[in-house]
Amino acid sequence: MPCHGIYCPHSSPCSMHPAKAACLHDLQMNMILESLHILFWAAWASLARVASGEKHRLYVGNLSPPASLHALEFDDESLAIRVTNTTPADAPHAWITFNHDKTQIYGASLQAPRIASYSMINNMVPRPITSMTAEGTCFNHTSAFVLASAQHPYRVFTGAWPGPNGCGMSIDVDESGSLDHVTDSWSYAANSGLHGLALGNSTPERLYSADLNGDAIWTHKISPENGKAALVGKLTVKAGSHPRHLALHPAGKLLYAVMEAGNRIAAYSIDETTGALSKELSTFSLIPPGSNSSGYWSAEVLLSHDARYIWATARAQSNTNRTGYISAFLLDDAGLIVKRMFRVPTTTTGGVANAISPAPWGSEWAAMTDVPKGYVQIWRMTGGKEGVYAGAQAVARVDIADGGCCANAIWYD
Repeated sequence: MPCHGIYCPHSSPCSMHPAKAACLHDLQMNMILESLHILFWAAWASLARVASGEKHRLYVGNLSPPASLHALEFDDESLAIRVTNTTPADAPHAWITFNHDKTQIYGASLQAPRIASYSMINNMVPRPITSMTAEGTCFNHTSAFVLASAQHPYRVFTGAWPGPNGCGMSIDVDESGSLDHVTDSWSYAANSGLHGLALGNSTPERLYSADLNGDAIWTHKISPENGKAALVGKLTVKAGSHPRHLALHPAGKLLYAVMEAGNRIAAYSIDETTGALSKELSTFSLIPPGSNSSGYWSAEVLLSHDARYIWATARAQSNTNRTGYISAFLLDDAGLIVKRMFRVPTTTTGGVANAISPAPWGSEWAAMTDVPKGYVQIWRMTGGKEGVYAGAQAVARVDIADGGCCANAIWYD
């Protein structure tokens, strides 16, 4: 290599030339500078990634017309949230959910007696594929909830709301996950009106149904062969409590219910043999002590992705000037509720939603919606110390003021 006008191959006699030291020094400096240059740009790229944050996609439906599904994107560093796409829907959806691999969205409607499915294959924009009209025992019944199984053959379940004569329905899907045909429908009771559902991870699966009108939680065993439902048990709750939504601990031994009129959550043990609910183990109020319970109607109970926390919400009645409340509870490894970490006011009454949706990428994050205000908020737990949090606050909001948004939100990533 030429250096100071001298060619200095390591094997040549000139390797002992007095300019050799200067030659090697320059070569070393060039290598160091080149390495620093590479490290600088690598560090800059890393900082740029941190500055831009991780972007997460989620979807939300309209409870009432216009019938729409909205795609959103949230940046957890800049705390920016925006609507990226709005798609016409089969009907306004009171509840939407993903299938097991998030290639389909299913939607239940209070305006139309059918369940709809949407493909997520095309650029992550929901595309209507098919709808399944309620039939059999559920003929002409609308629904407030839809649930997809994570076990093969990945059936879809729904229950009739508002009642009376509540019923349930199981639907088979094709290879793509699109709704194919109704496999079974069954009755509950004359005074039943079904709201939330939960599925156990046992085989056969256990389906738990929150009978809001009938003040009961039902358990059915679902045949893996044909999707037929067989009644296993019925647990009656305190009259006037109105169980609304359910969440099942992944260990399969505990179920949590939110009582709409009782404004509380309760934890129930599950019989290990039958899968039916055994007894209430604990209960916690979702509104402050001394509050007039008639001024509130609680909405949601869901687990964080790591089953470490329960998120729960209460709505204030829309004819009041009160706010709703959002609470979080700490669980032990078995799923027992250790304590309430906090209960903080929401920013509005919550309308008919205050539907909380814990993020799948961070236990302290959740989305929450409001109808008819028409927004999606992102909430984050605050004051964390050794996994216990002192509060939560809304850190982002996007308004979708079309008159029908926003029912529940679901996270894609």
